[in-house]
Amino acid sequence: MLTTLFALCLIKYRSMLIRFTAENFLSFHEETEFNMLTGEIRRLPSHVYKLPQIDLLKAAVIYGANGAGKSNLIRAISILCSIVTEGNIDVVERDQEFKLGDTASNPSTLEIEFVYNKKGYAYGISFKDGEIYEEWLYLLGYQKKEDELVFERKRGKKGRSGLKLHPKYTKSQKDSLLIQVYEEDLLVSNVPFIWLVKDKKYKEISSAFQWFDKCVLFVFPHTRYSGLVDHFILDKDFKEFTNNTLNSFNTGVEEIDIQTIDFDQFFGEDNLAEKERVLKKIKGGDSEEVGKHKSAVAMMEDGKPVVKKPVTYHINPKGEKVKFELYQESDGTLRLLDFIPVVFLLNHYPVTVFIDEVDQSIHTSLLKEFIAKIQNKRDTAGQLVFTTHESNLLDLDLFRQDEIWFAEKCENGASHFYPLSDFDIRPDLDIRKGYLSGRFGAIPFLGNLKDLNWEKHVKKDQ
Repeated sequence: MLTTLFALCLIKYRSMLIRFTAENFLSFHEETEFNMLTGEIRRLPSHVYKLPQIDLLKAAVIYGANGAGKSNLIRAISILCSIVTEGNIDVVERDQEFKLGDTASNPSTLEIEFVYNKKGYAYGISFKDGEIYEEWLYLLGYQKKEDELVFERKRGKKGRSGLKLHPKYTKSQKDSLLIQVYEEDLLVSNVPFIWLVKDKKYKEISSAFQWFDKCVLFVFPHTRYSGLVDHFILDKDFKEFTNNTLNSFNTGVEEIDIQTIDFDQFFGEDNLAEKERVLKKIKGGDSEEVGKHKSAVAMMEDGKPVVKKPVTYHINPKGEKVKFELYQESDGTLRLLDFIPVVFLLNHYPVTVFIDEVDQSIHTSLLKEFIAKIQNKRDTAGQLVFTTHESNLLDLDLFRQDEIWFAEKCENGASHFYPLSDFDIRPDLDIRKGYLSGRFGAIPFLGNLKDLNWEKHVKKDQ
């Protein structure tokens, strides 16, 4: 659920995704890479964040046939984040390695590079059967100097892990003894070291953990935004932004507001046990999501128990406001409400947001307008990465060539990713037509990508 809005808003530093690689995991066989690095593209310079050491893209859209691995990419990144933030490799389901090759007996490996607090980090982990084989964190040298080790963990022959830390963390005998304590007593096979020491004196490790914990957000097809009541109450700017954005999409909704309902009236007499349970909890100082759709919130206000719920208002032919329950709105409008916090975050905070199947329940024209609002805003702060089948978004006025990625399944069933910038194309080319005809692969068709004779097609268009 998108309830982490204001936790993410605490970010103070520039944070960006650089690169992600996966090996022997889900549909990834050999090391497979996705990145937000800029190519040799000069168009749409406002789509590039120019950081001191590196240039990074503000967005990426990923296309591909069903089963090509688009969702697995988002899923793999999400799993890596969960391993770090939940502090346990057990969040990974067993038997998740790539099964169609000769690497089933090897560990799975996930690695991610990112920028946080003016430094570049590379964190990776290798695991199998619920045990961590290797784990590492480096400070990036951006190819100008060698990457600098922060820590490295390796599983020995007897199953016990050994640690190697940056020399500045092992200056004294006390520091060395502490590392020995971790190795012998505290470091267990299913707990990542980055989580174990997240609150300790290791500055770079703590910073890297903060990126995973505060700077990444995932929106899956089943994800629903349930924080509307709290966020409307806490932040008037967010409430105004939500209403202005929704109005701009011409959904028919004139306004969203919060209605306060008497506690006893909301619960009635049908479920007294639930009523008493909620009342006890909110009297203890907590709030509780209630109602069939969990969009209402029970809380104490001025010493009285109340329920607050979002409602929408439409305008009838007489110019009068007519109230609707939120669940009475269309799936498309409700999905837009799921995405509006994403736009708010991207506009104001340096977060990286991943959306799987962004086109679900949203009309084509509405979706394109939603993406355009993000892409055309020159002062955004975050990054957006999403998967889609919607070919109408294949527009070089909306995306640079290096922002468009394709996922394709190889003959051995493994996923492969590549950007449109790998192809030498003119900026005025109808890439939607080219994609649908199979020029770039990544759609169901019979034949080999190498047999598409791309150079021949370029000459025809010229």
